[in-house]
Amino acid sequence: MKKILLTIAVAALFLFGCQDENSIVGPVQKQVQQTQNNHQWLTFPADQQSSIEQLFYLSKSIDGAYGGGFYFRGNMSREIYVNGKISVPAGAYTGTKKIGITLNSESVSADFSPSPTTFNKPVLYSIEYYGVDLSNINPAQIDFYYIDGNGNLVKAKYSSIKVDVKTGFLAVYDAQLPHFSRYGFVN
Repeated sequence: MKKILLTIAVAALFLFGCQDENSIVGPVQKQVQQTQNNHQWLTFPADQQSSIEQLFYLSKSIDGAYGGGFYFRGNMSREIYVNGKISVPAGAYTGTKKIGITLNSESVSADFSPSPTTFNKPVLYSIEYYGVDLSNINPAQIDFYYIDGNGNLVKAKYSSIKVDVKTGFLAVYDAQLPHFSRYGFVN
């Protein structure tokens, strides 16, 4: 009898644990190329994707009662350089969390952790990309979006966006993150 129950439990765990909806990292594992309202994640050209040298991940423990933040900068490849900032306002959440950011090597986006995490006050995020091949995009169609809890692309609130096709410069300043998921540029 114990063997039968054990077999049923293992089978149930396998069936329910392997469903797409049961991701341990939350909604950021939705389709990278998801489209909605005629928007798509802006992607690095294939030659730049293949030249991205390493996973770009940073984290810092921050007490939500006091707030805090961190700056980051570095090379994603020989061509692509990033400079960014995450600011957590005092009272954004309770307790201490290890805030993490992973820059995507295919789309011009970032995954934030721990996900899902919702905030009492939005976290602010700014990032500048240098050296991105923007030759095949219309700068007037670039915007900054995130994936909501239902997997939908939603326009983020931010102070400003800058796009310079000639120099390969792409930036968003003070984007408001109401929760952690994937945030990035769309066209």
